[in-house]
Amino acid sequence: MRVLPAPERNRAGCKPVGLGLLLSTLLLTSCVGTTGGDIVDFDAAAAGPKDAIAGEPLSFMSDRGFPVELTRATLHVGAMYLDQSFPVSGSQSPTCILPGTYVAEVTQGVDVDLLDPTPAKFPSQGHGTTLEAVAGQVWLTHGDVNASVDPSGRPILSLEGTTTITGEDRPFSATITISSNRQSSGVTAGADPICKERIVSPIATRLSVQQEGGLLLRIDPRLLFTNVDLSALPLTSTGYAFSDDPGSNTYTQPSLNLYQNLHSGGSLYTFSWVSHLE
Repeated sequence: MRVLPAPERNRAGCKPVGLGLLLSTLLLTSCVGTTGGDIVDFDAAAAGPKDAIAGEPLSFMSDRGFPVELTRATLHVGAMYLDQSFPVSGSQSPTCILPGTYVAEVTQGVDVDLLDPTPAKFPSQGHGTTLEAVAGQVWLTHGDVNASVDPSGRPILSLEGTTTITGEDRPFSATITISSNRQSSGVTAGADPICKERIVSPIATRLSVQQEGGLLLRIDPRLLFTNVDLSALPLTSTGYAFSDDPGSNTYTQPSLNLYQNLHSGGSLYTFSWVSHLE
């Protein structure tokens, strides 16, 4: 996206309501706010947790007492947004946008190795203002956030690891997509739009874009396993696996909770402003 030239920009700020557009495009219906802040182009990156070691598995005990060793964890982040306002608790917006004014945007996606603490830079700079943000969004998409079918055919989340159940080592895997498989009600009246499946929102934060430094998103894959009963993973022809088909009989507690955790606005995703993206 680009920030609109000053003569065209709504001085009170405007919301990115053109969610059906490709992420790389910004029209008059979609821009960051400008009231009271300087316009800044900035670098942005995403990474795994600080205590991960690049090239090594991530070992931990889940909250349900399952020992987990993750050997692969990759997430595609399609875009990030920061907003001045946080939704009122309990309110359910019929749209995928946040209330208030969007003050920062990063719109070119990147694949993130969640086992590597080293920031992976987004391929193009973000744009924003120096106004304070209190809410963020992470877009889990490869393109048009409103397209019912992801044309890339690529997964959003890929996992490989091992757990131990009653002394037995059980390798497991997950290949999670967000496409027509997540639009169970189709596009009938009253159905939630597919963008609600692809946008993690709101994520509490408190930061301001600065003239120096960059925006960093850290993603902790351990929190994907919150309340996941790994002993209930079904055994398939390729081993124990999370299901990517909500309509199948293999889509049980582990698969449901893993997917719900992916959409958590809690501490799975953490925004910060750092002096160096290294």
